[in-house]
Amino acid sequence: MAPGWQRRYHIGVRATQSRKLVAFISAIPVHLRIRSRTVTCSEVNFLCIHKKLRGKRLAPVLIKEITRISNLDAIWQGLYTAGVVLPRPVSTCRYYHRSINWQKLHECGFSPLPAGSKPQFQIRKYALPERTATKGLREMKAADVDSVRDLLTRYLARFDMAPEFTRQEALHWFIPKPNADQVIWSYVVEENGNISDFFSFFCVESSVINNSKHDVIRVAYLFYYATQVGLTQPVDKPALKTRLNALVNDALILAKRHRFDVVNALTLMDNALFLNQQKFGGGDGQLHYYLFNYMANPIAGGIDKRNELDEENCSGIGLVMP
Repeated sequence: MAPGWQRRYHIGVRATQSRKLVAFISAIPVHLRIRSRTVTCSEVNFLCIHKKLRGKRLAPVLIKEITRISNLDAIWQGLYTAGVVLPRPVSTCRYYHRSINWQKLHECGFSPLPAGSKPQFQIRKYALPERTATKGLREMKAADVDSVRDLLTRYLARFDMAPEFTRQEALHWFIPKPNADQVIWSYVVEENGNISDFFSFFCVESSVINNSKHDVIRVAYLFYYATQVGLTQPVDKPALKTRLNALVNDALILAKRHRFDVVNALTLMDNALFLNQQKFGGGDGQLHYYLFNYMANPIAGGIDKRNELDEENCSGIGLVMP
């Protein structure tokens, strides 16, 4: 469990007779910096209601209860994301998808064949090298946590809204748990004994319905990353763009090595500098960020008014909540 979690922040609703769980909400306390102010808030990271009970105003009841529990711990602000527009998002990001195993995605109905194209053309388009190119790239170890946390903290300071990780949180979120199915993959670049770069991605498997060939799609979500190239003042954007493209290309190669079928990313952080170059395609979905009981001016989400990548301004969001 995440550092700071408490059992009472896991709230469920059961049917009276069958005792089946029909609704659930959970939250964890996080330290969130919003521009120049840091607040402790409850991050609602999971809310699920049985499909037969949706539309019956059960979600507000769950939210009201998680708010009451948070208030008992003197936590007055909340943080959550949703794919639907509610009054009123502080920021909106767009999903982008990068095919790794295009053939499988096509067979599952995830990736259509573009008009005028052929399957072999798509397979060739998304082909990746077998080996990474960045010198000094290796898996992150527990001994790297302090260096990675320091680098990530300085990198996230560039954004208007970002988490502030404790050492225990960095260990939890970035280091795989022993003797368990691996969920997170983290890598660092070590140069002369110093950590100069870091990136990570995590796994979410999606079930494939009514398909005789495939049961699941292995989806990798791009998580946090940081590089010393982005810490110069003023930021050298061309150099940052070049470095991020090199790192993310290696991340894609590693995702392929770990049998992922697709890599998803949002238009947050500096992602606008590499999404097109690394052959990510814009998705239909958006993710809206919401703050409860906190007034803040809108924060750029990395897209313009046409819902296209805004490479010039990028995003002010440094918080990854898929």
